[in-house]
Amino acid sequence: MRLGVSNGRVEGLNTKVRSIIARSYGFHSAKATLALVMLACGPIDLKLPYERASLST
Repeated sequence: MRLGVSNGRVEGLNTKVRSIIARSYGFHSAKATLALVMLACGPIDLKLPYERASLST
């Protein structure tokens, strides 16, 4: 709490991935599901607030 770090972004991403997995039930391979997750979520860049601050200085 004192660092201002929240797991909201990770939980949102987790919900999105689980939703995609539920929609992809019946695909013939896991590669197709993984491709759909990567397409929807793109390059995932989860930086903590103190990591972002050090990059800008």
